[in-house]
Amino acid sequence: MSRSWPSLFRARRMGGRYGPLLATLILAILLGLPLREAGRGDLFSLVVVAVLYAGARASTTSRSRRRWYLALLTPTVAIDSWIFAMGGGDRLAAVGSTLHIGFMIFTGAAILEQLAREKEVSLDTILGGVCVFLLIGVVFGYVFSMVETLYPGSLLERGRMLRPSPNVNAQVERRPQSIYFSFVTLTTVGYGDIAPARSLARVLSILEAIAGQIFLTTFLAFLVGNYLSQRQADRSGGAE
Repeated sequence: MSRSWPSLFRARRMGGRYGPLLATLILAILLGLPLREAGRGDLFSLVVVAVLYAGARASTTSRSRRRWYLALLTPTVAIDSWIFAMGGGDRLAAVGSTLHIGFMIFTGAAILEQLAREKEVSLDTILGGVCVFLLIGVVFGYVFSMVETLYPGSLLERGRMLRPSPNVNAQVERRPQSIYFSFVTLTTVGYGDIAPARSLARVLSILEAIAGQIFLTTFLAFLVGNYLSQRQADRSGGAE
């Protein structure tokens, strides 16, 4: 049992590193469409701010770096708060979306770098990989939302333009729909209720589908395989 206890202790000690980020990501993905249907799609931006905050904490263990990352969130939070309280046009929302995308890409890259440095795969390591996978879906969702804003009709819902937004800011209200379409594409489910209709949206759909499958079948499969192998080795060592 001498080998299994340290491994178990590490998994518990590190369990809080990626867990909060994973929880907020799942919350954002699940709440997006219900909030939009209730006419409160603007609240979705505040949920995403929680995702970015959790991402800043998960992307590094250095307190000084965390302070810098949280400081970089200030303009993002300011823009989302302004739209939430005062309203705003698609240009302001596009700036906010760009900041969101940049920060989420940075967070995913930082987590991947951390995972690559891990000498031993733990349950928390796998959670980190799942976080990166979900971040890919959210990032593409934001990109699709911006593409639809720039080129209306890029995404069609059952052959028609996406439904009008109940709020003043169409892009903010459209984000949950775009993220839904993004995850349908990422997982290659392809319900067909929302489909890409313009070349740019179709190219992005192809890239996302390929990226999602490669990530699942290589990186995540590698992490899970190593984790199971290590657990088997710990059990064999404990039996001896």
